[in-house]
Parts: sequence; C-alpha cells; structure tokens
Amino acid sequence: MALKIFDRLAELFLFWRQSRKARVVFLLAFIIFPLFIFAVTVVLPVAKNPFEASTEIDRKDETEAVADSASAEVITGRRELAKQLAALEIDHAFFQARQQLIKSGAISLAVDLIDSVAHLEVRGVPVRRCKILRYRSSGLAKRLRTQGRLHQWLSTPFILQEELATLPKAPIHIKEAPKDTIEANESKGEELAIEHRDAEFTLHFDRNLTLAVEQAQPPSFSGRWRVFWYALRRNFGAARDAIAALARLQWPQHRLWIEIELSREDAKAIYRALPPQAGLALRL
Repeated sequence: MALKIFDRLAELFLFWRQSRKARVVFLLAFIIFPLFIFAVTVVLPVAKNPFEASTEIDRKDETEAVADSASAEVITGRRELAKQLAALEIDHAFFQARQQLIKSGAISLAVDLIDSVAHLEVRGVPVRRCKILRYRSSGLAKRLRTQGRLHQWLSTPFILQEELATLPKAPIHIKEAPKDTIEANESKGEELAIEHRDAEFTLHFDRNLTLAVEQAQPPSFSGRWRVFWYALRRNFGAARDAIAALARLQWPQHRLWIEIELSREDAKAIYRALPPQAGLALRL
C-alpha cells in the first residue's frame, strides 16, 4: 500500500516537472489558498461592519460630549444656586436692618431698589410708599457683591450724618395776627398756598454711603438757580473732603453713591419727614 502511494506521488512529481501548466496551477493554488484563508478569517469580518472601528470612536466622543454636557449643567446649576443664596442673604440683611430700626421708634427710611420702592416707616409700619422711577449707583456695590461682602455691609442700618437740599427742612409761613375778633373770623376760612418748591437733596450716611434724590419733574424757572447752587455746593463739599484727606496723607474715601428719582411730592415728603440721624435700610 505504501509503495503504491509512493509510486503515485512519484508520477505526480514527474508530471509536475514535465508539464509547465501543472507547475503554474500548483503555484497559483499555493498562493491563492493562503490569501483565501486570510480573507475569510481577517478581511471578511471587518468588511461585514466597515464602520465598527469608527463607531467605537464615535461612541467614545459621544460619551465625552455627554459628560461635558452634564458638567456644564452642574456648573450652571451651582451658579444659579449661588445667585439664589446671595439674593436670600441680601433679603435677610435688609429685614435685619429694618428690625433694628423698629427698636429706635423714630421715622426711618427703607429703600428697596429691587422692587423700586422707598418707604417712610415708623416702628416697621410703612406710613408713605414712594415709587422709585429710576435709579443708578456706583460700581462699589457690584464689587462688594462679587466679593460676597454686600450682605454684611447692608445688615445694619445706615445713620444719617449730613444733608443738603434745595428746599428748607421745615417751611415757615408768616402771617400777621388779626387785629380783632372780626378780622380773625374773616381769615378763618383761608387756606395756605400750596408750595411748589423744587425738591432735590443729598443725604450722607455713615459707612461711605451717599443717597441723592432728584425729582422727576423738570425744575421751575425760579428753581433752576436753586438747583444750580445746590449742585455747586455738593461738588464743592466732595472736593473739600478729598483735599482734607490728602492733607492728612490719606487717600480720599471712595463713597458708594445711589441716585434715585421720585415725584416732587414724594421727594419733599421724605426729606422733611426724616429726623436728624435718621436710619436707612437698603436693599440692592
């Protein structure tokens, strides 16, 4: 049996040597068969899903994008929470200052720039509500808010130290006394003339706070000179304080100023109602 197999192989080898076509077929088969095995085992699985590799990369990118989006949402949520917490701290400081003013028993002023309203209060009870039409303030409040110290600055009332205005604090109406009973009875029904004086004033409080109040109505013809003189005195006072600080070899104090616009009657009522060393609660 072995001899037959050997003879068969010898014949095939002899035929392969004598036939050129047989050698070519053998070589082609020898080369094509490994290529076929490589294609079936390696190329074909990849060819079935040509985007498999890129899909894995896309999934990785998508996972990173989802993670970045989640991180951005967390950061945004924390910022919103920080803003809400800061607003609650300011509200608490505002009510805390008003609570301290209740104990004094005197007329006080509460200025709420968030709700655009100013209140004259007695023991915490509003006796006059004044609508703030417009307002603007210096950048010091924003700096304190950024540093997280604004609620500390607002937690205690501000105390009035100095005031300047275009109208007298307590108006005096001079009237001649009647000569007899008949003249007194005749003048009993007379009404006092309504005062149309312009109302603009500046209040300087402690802790470097200045509150300026302007009337919404344009000044009258006769009141323009008073407004000009009032502005001149206010600027002169600021320059005087700066020069005095430099003379003491100190930097001039940077005051936080707030300007609010009220109606003429509201401005007049607030200025004349506030007593000396009046207290102020501020919300901004």
